[in-house]
Amino acid sequence: MLFRSSPRVFRLLRNGLTCLALLTACSGDAGSGGASANPRSSASSLDLSQKAAQVLLIGVEGSGRPSADTLDLLARLPVGGVVLFGFNLPPEPAGLGAYAADLQDSVVRTRTGAGIPLIVAIDHEGGSVFRFKGEGITRIPPPSEVGPRGARYAALLGHIAGAELRALGVNMALAPVVELLNDRNKGFLGSRSYGREAARVDAAASAYIKGLQAEGVAAVAKHFPGNAGEDPHKVLPELDIDKRAYERDYLPRFASAIKSRVSSVMLSHVVFGALDPGKPASLSPAIVGGELRGRLRFRGLAITDDLGMRALSATWSPERSAVAALAAGADLLMLTDMRAAARVRDAIVAAVRSGRLPASRLDEAVARILEVKRRFGMEAGLDPKTRAKRLAGFPAIVQEDSKRIRAFRF
Repeated sequence: MLFRSSPRVFRLLRNGLTCLALLTACSGDAGSGGASANPRSSASSLDLSQKAAQVLLIGVEGSGRPSADTLDLLARLPVGGVVLFGFNLPPEPAGLGAYAADLQDSVVRTRTGAGIPLIVAIDHEGGSVFRFKGEGITRIPPPSEVGPRGARYAALLGHIAGAELRALGVNMALAPVVELLNDRNKGFLGSRSYGREAARVDAAASAYIKGLQAEGVAAVAKHFPGNAGEDPHKVLPELDIDKRAYERDYLPRFASAIKSRVSSVMLSHVVFGALDPGKPASLSPAIVGGELRGRLRFRGLAITDDLGMRALSATWSPERSAVAALAAGADLLMLTDMRAAARVRDAIVAAVRSGRLPASRLDEAVARILEVKRRFGMEAGLDPKTRAKRLAGFPAIVQEDSKRIRAFRF
């Protein structure tokens, strides 16, 4: 039994599932529609500070192996997950298995006593957004090449990516982009989109989502409600379209992903004036609460893009934007600067204590995070024997995947 040495983790994940049932009682599916509800605490054993940490998805330091500062932080701060970038990864892809194991082991040793498995996330769109540099892993082609080849090919790539990531200890892929390519966003998205035709994009994105998730890796549809041409790493983009264009070209893409039971949706930092001219989408109750939660009835995880991007940080501190994003309806807050994590956690705690952020909203976010961890069996990442078995099978998985690619007939 995976929980033999950690029964408390089982209780926390079980409690998260029980309380998530309040959110999905009408749909029976954490990734699709259902009546809204006001859930109680998703993990009664967690205190306020631990809940405030659980909603953070942080970047970490360390190339090839986690730094000592990273492991110390994770032992003190029970964050919900980590996001890995190219500079983190060992030269050989298989080396990521040890990196992910070190991260999960730090949770087991945590001095907070939370002991909840980490989400270990990585961008895995293919093409230009592919973090692995060395040989020994299947390179996913850019979505712009996948879309024209059809849903069967996208599904194959999803299964391949999911099986390989899972063997390496990664349990969430920050992919796919589900947006249509158009003249407004091509400067930013480029080859990251499956194309300009709605039916083709929906079919390919849905197939990739289903393939990833069938292999035990959570998929993330991005970026809601859409992107403009400017890079949010550098500026605050503005999406200059009317509601009619939004309802025709943008909203249906995410409806399709939700229908495919995607675990999570990533929120963009774009200002969409037709819905909310005053706030970026990731901080907007009208867009997150009104559109994603209300109109699309999405009950899975809403994840922000990095709070440290210039789109937000030029005006909003991470502490302020974190509280605003939670209040708007986001659940998991990406913060690539791990040294700001404790400050952001403290700001969330202070907001709840002051009444600026309802405790029920934080509880709802934690419930959704725990449900995704349960749904994708992330507790297995805490078990050394399971990790070792999966990693030992990684070379054979890659070899078999190479054969499947060569044998595929378009």
